[in-house]
Amino acid sequence: MNQEENKKFIKKTESLVKPQDVTAISFLSSFSKSLPKKTQHKFTESGKKKVPYMGFIVDPYGLFLSFKITNTSAAQEMLPDGYELAEASFFKNDAKFPMAIASVFTARTSGFIGMRLEFYIIARNKETGMLSWIICDYETNTNSYDPKNGFCGYTCDPAVYTTTYFGELLVDIKNRTNNKEFIVSVDLEKGNSRELDESLWIEGNLIVDYGGELKSDFSEPFSLIFDADMVKEAVNIPLENVSIKSNSYLGNIIDPVKPVNALIFPYSQHFIIKQDLEKYAVKNQKDLDLQIKSFLSRTGFKAMSGDDIKKPIYRMILISYVGLISTIVFLLILLFR
Repeated sequence: MNQEENKKFIKKTESLVKPQDVTAISFLSSFSKSLPKKTQHKFTESGKKKVPYMGFIVDPYGLFLSFKITNTSAAQEMLPDGYELAEASFFKNDAKFPMAIASVFTARTSGFIGMRLEFYIIARNKETGMLSWIICDYETNTNSYDPKNGFCGYTCDPAVYTTTYFGELLVDIKNRTNNKEFIVSVDLEKGNSRELDESLWIEGNLIVDYGGELKSDFSEPFSLIFDADMVKEAVNIPLENVSIKSNSYLGNIIDPVKPVNALIFPYSQHFIIKQDLEKYAVKNQKDLDLQIKSFLSRTGFKAMSGDDIKKPIYRMILISYVGLISTIVFLLILLFR
């Protein structure tokens, strides 16, 4: 993708993220939590057919930490069916090892805007042979949806993720329900640019799935669509400039305070998720390029809107109201017979 095509891709991806609709979706999703999980799943699946694209924009200074998996049998148990543990490396030509990743970033998407802390295990999809990112746990300060928990979110307070004029990245996240926390500081001024490993950062992002705390029968793998040059390089942060004060996550499979590598992306990253894409439809750079061209040339498609959630919620409220009135009428009839 050349510079002009990249600008067009960015502009069109940004157009999928409308704060007015995200605010409505955030507010209304809280009502959807009361629906049975199967109903929530059917609702989201129906929405995917109507809304083909979702914008997903990661703002600057997304942080990634890699950890060596020391308990491989426990890590394998955390994977969904059809995957096996795989070795990977952050950077090109580095030694590969069984890898878990912690990532913290702020994102602007078609469905939510806020901070996310995510934990992954890198696996290999048995059907395709491709590396895959398996999301095993996460925290967020905004609304969310995942196949196991349905409509959810707002799991952490504090949820500090910011930079300072001292050249630091500060992360201080705590889930007070389960007493887990992730507290990290990074010196942003000591890094150097390094070339990334294509199999992890390009191939791996073509199959993303859920496992660990999020493993669910409702889970379906999805692909991120993006400009591959966007993950060609990142800023390597020497470990002496990374301080992990606390990490309560994945302690059963890694040493949670001893990362192998640390990196940041100092620029925004623009992704789209094609929600009606067939499973494993994107397997290589050629497929990725075709999806990008299709997105750039396509017009007139429906974007995600707050109305997409309003209508079924209002329908649910109406049904509940009618049911309540019917019950009251029935009881009154019995009372005055």
